Amino acid sequence: MEAKNMLEAFAEQLVYEDIRAGDINKGIVFSGMGGSGIVGDIAKNWLERKGHPYPVFSLRGYELPSYIDDNYILICTSYSGNTEETIFIFDEAVKRGIKPICISSGGKLKERALNEGCTYFSIPKGWPPRYALGFMLSKILCFLGISREELENTKNNIKENINEIKEEASKIADRFYGYVPIIYATMPTEVAAFRWKTQMNENGKTQCYYAVIPEMHHNEVVGLDNAEVRSKCSFLIMSDPEDHERIKLRVKITENVLKKLGVNPYVIEGKGDSYLSRLLYLISIGDWVSYYIAEKYGFDPIPVRIIDYIKSELSK
Repeated sequence: MEAKNMLEAFAEQLVYEDIRAGDINKGIVFSGMGGSGIVGDIAKNWLERKGHPYPVFSLRGYELPSYIDDNYILICTSYSGNTEETIFIFDEAVKRGIKPICISSGGKLKERALNEGCTYFSIPKGWPPRYALGFMLSKILCFLGISREELENTKNNIKENINEIKEEASKIADRFYGYVPIIYATMPTEVAAFRWKTQMNENGKTQCYYAVIPEMHHNEVVGLDNAEVRSKCSFLIMSDPEDHERIKLRVKITENVLKKLGVNPYVIEGKGDSYLSRLLYLISIGDWVSYYIAEKYGFDPIPVRIIDYIKSELSK
């Protein structure tokens, strides 16, 4: 399947299932890398916005923190089922008497989960992990108790606005082309900014960076004084309508700072009635931006040559 067709199918991947875990009165830890890891980040933000009263962590790497025990729910997500960092986390968890919740399309994770009697959720095969976001996210959110109404509204928000999403993405790609994209995000939109960065890397085959307000007001902004470097960048500011009032002020100040430096940043907010709807709206725009950028640079968005090389070296 071509990249364009997979992007078109994103909303349809958001399918409600009655697999709720029941009341969750524990901390939650997500383990995943790359296109599978972003799922945990989104779920973490969603839980925190819902007021989940226990700690929530999203891990990227080989090590399970020493304080994680069976008082936590561990959710391991690996689209292929063979992500070595996630397998390391799974194995360490089992040693501690934890039975992770596992999501994959097969691979070693499925094999281990079934052997250890863990809850296992299967997702369709044949997709690059970053294009299977909806499949993985749906499983996790349904397990965590999202309502059918919220997931359906999120899905419909993307479907009903797909032409607007693609038009805005095309405009942003025009601005990003030939420059290093720099994304300034607020804390509720940080996960979207990170997804934009990784999609620009993998699909667009180009560098992309992001920083978060308010932390960037204590360091990043000073780098804007360097006109030589600044001229090689294209800036975008993303925010959420429910940002803290002081953050809204900081967003405006950031925009004014850039304009005073002769930079006209692209300013964008998510569209939707819920946090999840707005977040996935922004993520969908970023996915399409990365597709259009790949077209402009003459790349096929699908192959990830250097990642494949690194994996081959690690397997020796």
